[in-house]
Amino acid sequence: MSMKALYRTTGLFGVAVLALTACGPEDEGARDDVAEDSQEDADPDGAEEQGDTPGEIADEEGEEPDPDEDADTEAGEAGEAPDFADIEDSVWESSSSQESVTITSEIPGSMMGMEDVTHEDEIDDLAEEDEGAEAEDAEELTEPEETLQVVVAGEMTGDGSVWQMEDLVDYLLYDGGDTIYQTVESFIEEYREFQPEEGAGPDPEELRAELEAEGSWVDVTSTLAGQIETPQEYVETFREEMLASAGMDSLAETGISGQAETRDGEDVWVYREDVDDEFVEFVIIADEEEPLLSEISMDSDGVEISISFTDWNESEDIAEDEPAEDDVIAEDELEAIAQNLMQ
Repeated sequence: MSMKALYRTTGLFGVAVLALTACGPEDEGARDDVAEDSQEDADPDGAEEQGDTPGEIADEEGEEPDPDEDADTEAGEAGEAPDFADIEDSVWESSSSQESVTITSEIPGSMMGMEDVTHEDEIDDLAEEDEGAEAEDAEELTEPEETLQVVVAGEMTGDGSVWQMEDLVDYLLYDGGDTIYQTVESFIEEYREFQPEEGAGPDPEELRAELEAEGSWVDVTSTLAGQIETPQEYVETFREEMLASAGMDSLAETGISGQAETRDGEDVWVYREDVDDEFVEFVIIADEEEPLLSEISMDSDGVEISISFTDWNESEDIAEDEPAEDDVIAEDELEAIAQNLMQ
């Protein structure tokens, strides 16, 4: 579970941007055709769910809403949203140069290579008892797909940040800058899930008992150095991978339009593209001097992803102090304990 797995997510955003904007301004006609087709199939009663603006579909009484009135209501105090081309560089540069942030991603488990970590033992047991029950219950066990929450938070440069994944596996890392630590609980859970086969290594519970007697953290630097991202790397890589997968130099090439809104009491600029029931959306904190990422989300081809950016410059304390030396199990100690249990 390295940063490379998360890069699949950014790549999907690039594909979604390309698909939903029909390649941007250079293909305005194609995008207009898509929009017209979606309007023909639109259900007026479900217009808001489809992302259509009130001005595009008549209300239930058959009257066309006043677009100026709606714009005034939605804009609040944020003013008008600037063209994305005018703020794009500032958004990414400002977002990667802050002191700290909490980034929370909600993504399908398969994006993290977790497709095989779904109740295999239960399915094998069913096969032994009843082949008919296997098919029925296997389908029930594997649908719908699990969603993982991945948190990258703390100091932007990684000198005191955390990398946490919850739900299928409780995964917690602490990046101390030069050293990466993993909690014993997290280490054992990961070991249990990804142990190649029974008997291929120490028993997970025996290993847990031995490790807990020595400390609360395991030094995993040699294994994970360069494979987990700091908050700053997350922001920078997201932009690079998304644009690369979309084959663009800038999101402004898409011609994506924005509007000013107030969400959760905060003035934001919302840049969104809808086609039927699919969308891609970028929410930016409305600050002309220092616009920051607030949320990036998409629903495309059955894949739903949401990434929020919160606690800007207030996330330093998300990670506790670096683990004390006497509470850390060094890599040579871990190897010695494992070998001893295999004798």
